[in-house]
Amino acid sequence: MTTRRLVRTAPVIPGAVPTAAVRAFRDRLHRVSEHRIWQGTADKGTTPVLYVDDVRYPARPLAWVLHHGTAPVGLVKAGCRTPLCVAGPHLTDDVTRQRERVLYAALLGIPLTGPCPAGVHDLAQFGYARPNRTTECRGCDNARRRIPHALKGAAAA
Repeated sequence: MTTRRLVRTAPVIPGAVPTAAVRAFRDRLHRVSEHRIWQGTADKGTTPVLYVDDVRYPARPLAWVLHHGTAPVGLVKAGCRTPLCVAGPHLTDDVTRQRERVLYAALLGIPLTGPCPAGVHDLAQFGYARPNRTTECRGCDNARRRIPHALKGAAAA
């Protein structure tokens, strides 16, 4: 008979991360130039996670909290696109990625203000610019992705 231990995922919020988890997190980092490469467990090979006392901590949100001192908004990704990098300055959350999209659009001379082309979302919150100088809406993109494939085929017919 095999026994399976129960593991819970802990919320990563400022001031609530145990010292043992912080020490274990820092022990699993490998420095490669300006990157901090995760040497611990990775779910599906791409999502760094930390297990301490049967508690699962997602490594990137933990690194975000340790570096920025605030809770991240949405998904935390490595902006440097280096696999398994958890360096605090390299991490981006939804807010920082949208800020970068707005700056990129401004460099192209495209203001991201007002409603999206479909008139559903605010471009300042969900908009982005393509290199061909057109604006798109991430909110509408996400809504299209959520439509089941069977409905997409029925709508096309």
